Amino acid sequence: MSAPPERLFAITICAKRKPGMDENEYHEYISKKHAGHLKDLLVKNRIIDYTMNLDKLFPNLSSMNRAPYDAFVQVVFRDYQDYINVKDDPHYMNAVDPDHVNFVDGPNTMMSFGWFERHIVDGKVV
Repeated sequence: MSAPPERLFAITICAKRKPGMDENEYHEYISKKHAGHLKDLLVKNRIIDYTMNLDKLFPNLSSMNRAPYDAFVQVVFRDYQDYINVKDDPHYMNAVDPDHVNFVDGPNTMMSFGWFERHIVDGKVV
């Protein structure tokens, strides 16, 4: 009998950039400055994964039914308590969260919360 799947918790952010901010400025800000505020905090809280898919950087690719977001950010936690620990951390409250006004279109950014499943890891079916 195989082992039960690992139950990880993930948030996925469908992000829109702040009005007036161009794509290159947004990309630079979210992946360097904002991520710079966040990385050590995530490592401290033993986060599994933190990824960004920056959309629209390839305008010549098929745009059929393209999602209307500028980035998809996913953070994978060991469980939902780790998410709460990050949000309750003073560094998150004083540096990470207030930074969002510098690059995020808050009303048009969406979040999803749920269980994260791995089906292929390092090219191998799991």
